[in-house]
Amino acid sequence: MDVGTAAALLLFAGAVGAYGTIIGAGGGFLLIPGLVLLFDLDGAAAVGTGAITLLVIGISGAYSYDRKGLVDRRAARWFASGSMPVALFCGLVVASRIDRNAFADILGMVLLGLAVFVLFIPTNLGERAGATVGQRRALPVAGVFVGFLSGTFAVGGGLVTLPILARTQRLEPHRAAATTSATAMLGTLGGALGHTMAGNVVWSRAGVLIVGAALGSSLGAQVAGRLPAKAVLALVAIGLVGAGIPLLVAA
Repeated sequence: MDVGTAAALLLFAGAVGAYGTIIGAGGGFLLIPGLVLLFDLDGAAAVGTGAITLLVIGISGAYSYDRKGLVDRRAARWFASGSMPVALFCGLVVASRIDRNAFADILGMVLLGLAVFVLFIPTNLGERAGATVGQRRALPVAGVFVGFLSGTFAVGGGLVTLPILARTQRLEPHRAAATTSATAMLGTLGGALGHTMAGNVVWSRAGVLIVGAALGSSLGAQVAGRLPAKAVLALVAIGLVGAGIPLLVAA
């Protein structure tokens, strides 16, 4: 990898890290399309390399939330029981079997679908406290879907998990966000392990991406939490559409 490519990766990862921290949902849905479109990685390599990057960044955030006692560990475990094995399987088996052009098409449609989903997320989450046993036991089922997204595309985990946890577990917004951070990290861990075992990680690029994303995240943290909820959702939707359409056009 030449110096120019390394510098471009560093700047790109910095921008993604800052954006992902500001919106509070990570930047996987920008990172993976960018690696495919701008840095010419095939789908499996982009997802594997991106998953390692997202995992390293996500560990620190999840650990910080957990130390503050904000993570609902029981809900996180139930959710991860569905997401981790599926993400591992998809990273190991599924992602590398998708044709490159088909990958771009599918990912583009997934991102546009997530954009629609985000726009219809209710804003009155967590109004009532407490979850029933039945609701908690439904979490592994939701985790299966999130694990598929995490292992196959390394996108969407936080976007889907947050409203599910807030609605079914009746978590207050800050606890829902903290628990989402933990569950997203665990799902990403499963996907990252699968992709590592499958040989899909480009380690030289992953190292540069991790540094850039960490720097960007520290900058984004200075703005995070200051924007109103509707502005954050608008930024998320814009990012999803902005990443999804180029994938469909390029394919």
